[in-house]
Amino acid sequence: MKWNKSEHGSYQTTDFLFNQLIPYIGNKRKLLDLIKQTLIASQENFKTQNGLFIDCFAGTGVVSRLAKMMGYQVFCNDWEYYSQTLNIASIQALEPPTYFNQYSYDEVLQQLNNLPPIEDWVTKHLCPRDDIEYDISKERMFYMHKNGIRIDTIREKIEEWDRAGLLNPIQKSCLLAPLLYCACYHANTSGVFKGFHKGWGGQTQTALYRIAADLNLAPIQFFNNHQNNKVFRMDAQTLAEELHYMNVPEYSIAYLDPPYNQHPYGANYHVLNSITLWDKPNVSPHIIPYEKSAIRKDWRTERKSAYTIRKQASFAYQQLLQTLPTRWIATSYSTDGFINLREMIEQNCEVGEVKIFAKPYKRYRVSAQRYSEKAHNIEFVLLTKVGEGKRQSSIELVDKLHALENDSLTTTEMDNHIIHSF
Repeated sequence: MKWNKSEHGSYQTTDFLFNQLIPYIGNKRKLLDLIKQTLIASQENFKTQNGLFIDCFAGTGVVSRLAKMMGYQVFCNDWEYYSQTLNIASIQALEPPTYFNQYSYDEVLQQLNNLPPIEDWVTKHLCPRDDIEYDISKERMFYMHKNGIRIDTIREKIEEWDRAGLLNPIQKSCLLAPLLYCACYHANTSGVFKGFHKGWGGQTQTALYRIAADLNLAPIQFFNNHQNNKVFRMDAQTLAEELHYMNVPEYSIAYLDPPYNQHPYGANYHVLNSITLWDKPNVSPHIIPYEKSAIRKDWRTERKSAYTIRKQASFAYQQLLQTLPTRWIATSYSTDGFINLREMIEQNCEVGEVKIFAKPYKRYRVSAQRYSEKAHNIEFVLLTKVGEGKRQSSIELVDKLHALENDSLTTTEMDNHIIHSF
């Protein structure tokens, strides 16, 4: 269950949990042991097969994958379009779909890989005209031209099939999911799409092997948990309100992993939304002021999250806690997050009995050479049993987290994945 860099490379591994998992800020792949321990603590005398796991901020869906493998029925939610597509493929789908004319999943992917090339929105807006003689002052360099053509070719054919009524949502998502993964894997970026390297791989030519590799779709892995898993795309608060009208079983747990800081996912991963929607947003074909990265504007109007605004995050979280109709609520957060630690724990103590699972975690740094006064923060999960048990004081819990944060730990100690619970 523990992620291992050498064994679980997203492109190579056949492990369902980690296969084609897009690189993502806040991805919980390295914290799955912490989350699994939290889920086990919630089970009491229930069997997971009789339980409902609700992932309210699903992102890549890696935690939903974990819950699916543990036997839960999974409700997976995120309001980004690319996340919905990825999770229909990995969470809702139970096995490879069959396509028109009884083609297998692998056969259809091979058809897409063998298409004659065309140029469309990605090539014209996100790539240079020439992969060797490029102009960094005018041309965007998210992808090499040769791979921009591959994205355009494959995406246009999927759209053509969809318009012809040949694809249902699961069939379409299972084709788009590997394309979205490739759009991350071959990107000339350091992870997010707010910028790109000047030159392929930047000054150090970091990861040139993946940026320059030829783009080809590979089949995703499937896992059948024999459950009616569902995928939603809505605001988490809206989902919490809708759950009151659904048949939520006695053993139900809501998992909350809200954004920690001011960086909106709709802007960070706008290219993935554009590929998913294939609406070819109206942005300049070349670099101009305020449109260097060709970021879509709809994240500001349709999907701006209160959790990325310091003054709104705490209230939004409290409202969500008080609305969810589940037996348990598990919240992943960090001591570096926007919501004040004491405030968050107090809000949970008002709802029910709280237990904390925590572990030190190396802080993210853009550069290994950049000095940081704090070598680590604390990633933790608050597990709240709603409506029952003692309403304990939050002071002791906060003090224990701060003490753990202030410990002097070596890199080896942090890498040993020691989990603390209190």
